[in-house]
Amino acid sequence: MSLLLTSTRTIKLFFAHSNSPYDEKLRKNLESHLSSLQPLKVSINWQKNQKLAGRDWKQESYQHLNTSQMIVLLVSPDFLAADDCRNITRRAMEQHNAGKASVIPVKLRPIDNWQARPFGHLQCLPYNGEPITSRFWAKQDDAFVDIVGNIREEVERRQEDQRQLQLIQDQQKAEFFASINRFLSNHSLNRIIRGRNVLIFSVGIATSVIGITVLLGFCSSLSDMQVKNLLSQGQDKLDKRDYQGASEDYTQAIKIAPTNINAYIKRGHARHFLKDYQAAIKDYTQAIKIAPTNVTAYIKRGDAQYSLKKYQAAIDDYTKAIHLSPDSAGAYKSRGFVYEKNLHNKQEAIKNYQKAATLYKKQGATDKYKKTIYKIQKLQQRKPQSSN
Repeated sequence: MSLLLTSTRTIKLFFAHSNSPYDEKLRKNLESHLSSLQPLKVSINWQKNQKLAGRDWKQESYQHLNTSQMIVLLVSPDFLAADDCRNITRRAMEQHNAGKASVIPVKLRPIDNWQARPFGHLQCLPYNGEPITSRFWAKQDDAFVDIVGNIREEVERRQEDQRQLQLIQDQQKAEFFASINRFLSNHSLNRIIRGRNVLIFSVGIATSVIGITVLLGFCSSLSDMQVKNLLSQGQDKLDKRDYQGASEDYTQAIKIAPTNINAYIKRGHARHFLKDYQAAIKDYTQAIKIAPTNVTAYIKRGDAQYSLKKYQAAIDDYTKAIHLSPDSAGAYKSRGFVYEKNLHNKQEAIKNYQKAATLYKKQGATDKYKKTIYKIQKLQQRKPQSSN
C-alpha cells in the first residue's frame, strides 16, 4: 500500500430535499436533467426520506453525506421546516467549513430572509438566485439546465484538482525511490555484501530504508493534509471574494509544497481578481513549468494575457490548450472572443465559436451551447465595417 495519499476520479454528490409533493415534482425534473453528467464519472445519491423495509434510511443518508465531495441542498419552505432537513443542513455546513465538501444551495421556491440561513453566504443556484418557480424563467427547463451546468463545472474543477494531485504524488514517488537508489548506491552494497558481516549489514540497511520510508511517508501525509486544508480555505475565501486572503493561503500552501500545481493556478486566479495580472501570469507560468501539459494553466494564462491587452499572447495560450486538449470547448470560445472583439477577424471568430458549440452540445452543456449559437448568429448578422 502506498504511503502517499491517493485520489479517485469519481466525484460523489449528495442531494438533500424535503418529501413534500411540490418539492418531489421539482426533484424528479432535476434528476432527469442530471443524466447528462453520467459521462463525467459521478456518483449521485439522494436523501432517503421514507422508511424502507430492512434498511436504516436515516443512517444511509448520513453515510452518503459524510463521504460526498459535493452536497446540494434543494431549498424550499418545506425543506427549512423539516427536522431531518435541518439536521442534514447542519452536518453539511460542518463538512463545508472543514473543507471536506462543497455545499451548493439550490432555490426550488421563494425563501424569506435567505441571507440569514446557514448557507446564505454561499453562491446559490440557479442564475442570480432566482427560484426555479420564479417567472424569471420562461421555462423551468432553463433553470434546470443552468443548475446542472454549474454543477458540471464544479465536478470538472474537482476532477482536474484530483488529476493534478495525482501528478504531484507520482512525482513525489519517483523522487523518493530515486533518493533510495542513490542512498543504496552510495553505500557500495555490492562490495560490502561479499564480506562476512553481510547479514548484519543487510538487516541494518533494510531497517534504515524501512525507517526512512515510514518517516518520509508520515511527513508527506502530514504535509499533504496541511496543503489540502490551505487549498480548501483558499477556495472558501475565493467563493466569498476575499481574494487577498485566498492568495495568502495559496502562498502558504506553496511554501509547504513548492511543486503543487493547483496552488499556483489558484493563486494566479486570486491575483487575477486582484488585477495583478503580471503576478497571475507568473503563477500560471510556474504551473506550466512543473506540468507542461496542464491545460487549465494555459487557459488561465491566456485570460491574464488578454487582461493586459496582449491579444496575440492570449491566442497562443488558447491554441496551446487546444493542442493539448482538442475537446476544450472553453479554449475555443475564449480564442473566438479575442478574434471577435480585439483582432476583428470575423471568420476566425465564427470558426472557433462553431467548434466550441459543437463540443458543448456533445458534452451535454445545453445552456452554453445555446449561448454560443446565439453569439454566432449575432456575429453572422453583423455588417462588415466600412474601410473608410
